[in-house]
Amino acid sequence: MSIASRAASAYEQLRRHSTHPLISDSKAADIARAAVRLAALLGIDPAHVQPNRSWNSLVLPLAPLTLRASDPEDERQVYTFSYRDPIYDDEPFFLLGPCPVCGAMVPLAEVRSLADLGAFLDQGPAPLLNNGMLPNSYPDEFDRDPAHSSTCPFREGES
Repeated sequence: MSIASRAASAYEQLRRHSTHPLISDSKAADIARAAVRLAALLGIDPAHVQPNRSWNSLVLPLAPLTLRASDPEDERQVYTFSYRDPIYDDEPFFLLGPCPVCGAMVPLAEVRSLADLGAFLDQGPAPLLNNGMLPNSYPDEFDRDPAHSSTCPFREGES
């Protein structure tokens, strides 16, 4: 896909979703910009990135925003990312996946570039140690995420 085509698609995504009847114009624009930014990072058409929930059922506040990116070559392959604060363009995305201990969907990798995602896909999550220490390859948000089960040793405040 050409640069011009991708630019037109990004603009159309922003235009379509920057105003939404259920959420404020500024919040809708933030969500749309985050989706377009993730698409640019992944090198895919913005049409392949959507909020995890339907635009018709978004509940505020969206902190963190969850976006789903489908692979243009295999629509069944979907990556889910969280994004803490859409106001800032330098915030990283976090690839979500199952916690190796409790199975909850939590941040497994910080993604600032396509190479970051490639490194995670190549190496996968590092094994978690029995001593309760988190390997350096996990983002700080891993054990801060409230999605961990109540019995997970990596739940915030319990590690």
